[in-house]
Amino acid sequence: MTGAISPDPADDFALVPTAERDDLALSDAFTPLAPIITEEIRAGGGRITFERFMALALGHPEHGYYSRRDLRWGRDGDYETSPEVHPIFGYLWARQVLECWERLGRPTPFALVEPGAGSGAFATSILTWLRERAPDCFAAVRPVLLDGHPHRLDAQRAALRAGGFEAEHTLVEDWLSRDAPVTGIAISNEFFDALPAHLVERRGNDLLEWYAAAGEDGALGFELGPASTPALAAHFERLGVLPGEGCRAEVSLVASEVMRRLSARLERGYILTVDYGHEARELYASWRREGTLMAFRHHSPQPDPLASPGRLDLTYHVDFTSLAAAAEGWQRAATVSQAEALTALGLPEALQAAAERAAADAARFASERRAAQTLVDPAGLGRIRVLALAKATPLEGLRCLQPLTARAGTS
Repeated sequence: MTGAISPDPADDFALVPTAERDDLALSDAFTPLAPIITEEIRAGGGRITFERFMALALGHPEHGYYSRRDLRWGRDGDYETSPEVHPIFGYLWARQVLECWERLGRPTPFALVEPGAGSGAFATSILTWLRERAPDCFAAVRPVLLDGHPHRLDAQRAALRAGGFEAEHTLVEDWLSRDAPVTGIAISNEFFDALPAHLVERRGNDLLEWYAAAGEDGALGFELGPASTPALAAHFERLGVLPGEGCRAEVSLVASEVMRRLSARLERGYILTVDYGHEARELYASWRREGTLMAFRHHSPQPDPLASPGRLDLTYHVDFTSLAAAAEGWQRAATVSQAEALTALGLPEALQAAAERAAADAARFASERRAAQTLVDPAGLGRIRVLALAKATPLEGLRCLQPLTARAGTS
């Protein structure tokens, strides 16, 4: 369902799809993944890298966090990403998708690829806006939703069909393995920060690594040892930076490889990455003693990321410098905040349209205003960064990057 359609084309808040969610409670009586991880640790000589632990905790085919059939999103889940806050998030980014299509010469077909499509809410709201506001672009769009587990693909397929949309739903690895080049846009929201990462620490001239180990009672704990692969030192050598003395840091070699393969499949177009993250020099600054790794459950940070594997969401801040470098031959812009990007994409105008009908439905307006404030809150979702890349098409002047132009004009 697309909800009521306002005759005012600026009234994007009127396009609110509705969906019903299951309210299934998770049992904490046991964690079925824990003995599987413990057995792998013992078979591997007493420890595994945190990257391997994270890959199992989030992506084990039966018991991983993202493999669960009952995974919930938004208020009733463990965290709330921007698409679940309000459909206006997707409506605003749909305006950017439209501009990218026009800059590319209005191609048909036009691939709209979303890696890590989550609940399907982002793609649904983008397609809803395009169908109502830009029918020519909507007719050209070929949506492709990518994820790491069939259960997530099934849920996304159901979410899109509820909105009246059809898309290609494919495992990330399968899509990246194809050779056929495409023209279009790949847009992701909090995708790269969930890819497995090594946990390292610098001690003097040595780059060490934190491993997941198991005690005699099977309890999991951290153990420090030599780096598991020379690729970690090579990563920092390429960057020209090191973590500060005694500082922990996350390094996702997988994220860089995924970006390399993603950018290789796009022959011409744009890649927009919306994620928590920093440039390498800030991410690995000496004052960032504990790194950025966090575990979440029921919207609350958890003290031990090794606890209850398969029941906690694990995340960290991504390295935008490395992601951009992995997209060989692509032009990049400096990142902007989500607050800046959404403002440039028309959030104030959408709020004004909502305000004009507030007298008819004050409660709805209050809800919409709160959602907008949440999306641009500089202490919350508003501090997420946007990395824009382009290949064989102009990047300068892209609408979501207008804050960069404004800052340059005042410098």
